[in-house]
Amino acid sequence: MRPRKVQIKTLLKKIRICAYWGILFFMIFSGCGCCSPPDVIGDISRLQQDHTFYLSGISAEQPIVDDATQKKLSEDYTRRYFSVWHQDRPRCTREDILWDFDKYGENPGYGENQRKRDRGWTEALKQSAVLDRYPNRGERGIVLENTNLRALPTSSPHFDGLDSGSGYPFDRLQVSAVAVNTPVYISHVSQDGAWVHVETSFYFGWLPARDVAPVDESFVRYWQNGRYAVMIRDSIPISDGNGRFYFKAPLGAQFPILREDREYFYVGIGVADENRQAVLKISRISRDAAAQRPLKMTRANLARVGNELINKPYGWGGLNQNRDCSLLTMDFFAPFGIWLPRNSGQQAHEAGRFIDLGNLSPDKKEAMILQYGVPYATLIWRKGHIMLYMGSHDGKALVFHSMWGVSTRDFMGRKGRRIVGHSAITTLRPGIEFCSGEASGCDPLQSVLGMTVLLPDVTTPSIPAPKPN
Repeated sequence: MRPRKVQIKTLLKKIRICAYWGILFFMIFSGCGCCSPPDVIGDISRLQQDHTFYLSGISAEQPIVDDATQKKLSEDYTRRYFSVWHQDRPRCTREDILWDFDKYGENPGYGENQRKRDRGWTEALKQSAVLDRYPNRGERGIVLENTNLRALPTSSPHFDGLDSGSGYPFDRLQVSAVAVNTPVYISHVSQDGAWVHVETSFYFGWLPARDVAPVDESFVRYWQNGRYAVMIRDSIPISDGNGRFYFKAPLGAQFPILREDREYFYVGIGVADENRQAVLKISRISRDAAAQRPLKMTRANLARVGNELINKPYGWGGLNQNRDCSLLTMDFFAPFGIWLPRNSGQQAHEAGRFIDLGNLSPDKKEAMILQYGVPYATLIWRKGHIMLYMGSHDGKALVFHSMWGVSTRDFMGRKGRRIVGHSAITTLRPGIEFCSGEASGCDPLQSVLGMTVLLPDVTTPSIPAPKPN
């Protein structure tokens, strides 16, 4: 019997060894298990996540644009920002609005309960919108809360799928966050009165009716007084003179200055009265939290605003009042009086001088950016994503951007994604360490298509037409 027990023990030992190596083999080749690396990319762990760190050796108080040019840009910002209060009809057509109903009618997607919807869901929303009467309203208004511009009149989400690539946070109905006290044009009201269709200076969509109030002519004149305090810190509590809290103002939100002293701006804020009409209250905001627009574009001020936005959570379309890539750049430049469109492609092609880099090799793209990019005044664009060029560090271009994640590719060619989920300072190749070999589309620099110099009067060398590879 003893030899048989020895054989059994030997067999069990071999099984344990095989199981050990099997598990190890699976962990190595599948990239999962307890020894898998955390979701931290090399750029973020290696690079200082502090804009002031990269000011070393640079005159921090030297403006990157002259006062006359910045004043002109800020005046243009004011004109665009208030444009919706100076229109007498919608710019958006009925067909523009129906496009979203048709799009999501064909593909209703998945809801918050991870169940696939049927077309009846979209059709019911369409009926409640009563677009056969569009436009049934035409008045100026102001946003009372930090709210969400929606593609359809609902707060329910639309997810394309349930995986990490097309599920949360990518609610396709989320158009944009809208900051409190943003001017709007109210063009239409849903049948039940719960939703209004509005136009902002940067896009159109549906807002909850409770988040908007009409404004009259006296309110408009009072508000457009030509002097504006813009928030340079994020999520600052705003109260009236009696200490009654109204809302938190995000970085980039702005209010008319009534008077000021050495410590505070005394500003007007828009709130609703008992009849849901907008009225003005007076609030006091510290000079540490706000500045008169335009804030001078010194490197110190640019770094200060950048650091207020560093490591903020990513929010597709401004979901949960967080920022995606284009909302980050839009809010970043608001204190300096530079108006940007809401969409990354529009920011690249409409906000300044666009330089096509699409036909260059990755190394030549970076060389062009380093040679002709103006730090903190140049956007780097790839399809669906926008980044702010900061300058160079150790011979590499640095960018500041809000990013959901980076593409990965293992040595077997399998695609994946590593989640970042916040704004960060990176090189042009974040997550390149997770790209095995020369897999097409895995290197982020391969997909960079162009750069946009925002400031019109910044002196830069003549930029030659890029030569293809």
